[in-house]
Amino acid sequence: MRAHTGGSGRSRLARGISLVETMTVLAVLAVLASMALPPFQSQLAKSRRAEATLALTQLQLAQESFRAHHGSYALRLQGLHGVTPELRHYRLSLVPAGAHGYVARATARDSSSLDSGCAELTLTVLDGVARQGPQDTCWGG
Repeated sequence: MRAHTGGSGRSRLARGISLVETMTVLAVLAVLASMALPPFQSQLAKSRRAEATLALTQLQLAQESFRAHHGSYALRLQGLHGVTPELRHYRLSLVPAGAHGYVARATARDSSSLDSGCAELTLTVLDGVARQGPQDTCWGG
């Protein structure tokens, strides 16, 4: 370190960062982190939702294939080829809706989901017509 001469002519060693400077930097970092957290959580929820929408779309394709071979939709997920009920962040379920339809649900596994408005995605199919729920934005629309 280099010696520094003060106004009195005495030699003083240059010092490192002061506590006030460190606290200022930490405060600025905390403000930046608090501004970045909500968009990050939103993107995380959106990426998790993509898992559910893909699984429901695959379930719909499997149901149509089942119907083409058997004349009706499957009553249980176990009857559908390639459909896994337990996903990483969601669980799939299937409820028959009469002879010509069904309701498929993807429910978030974590009850404290980051995505409360879309914690359960639904795909309702009646007479070959599909309706996505609870809202289009949950499906990326």
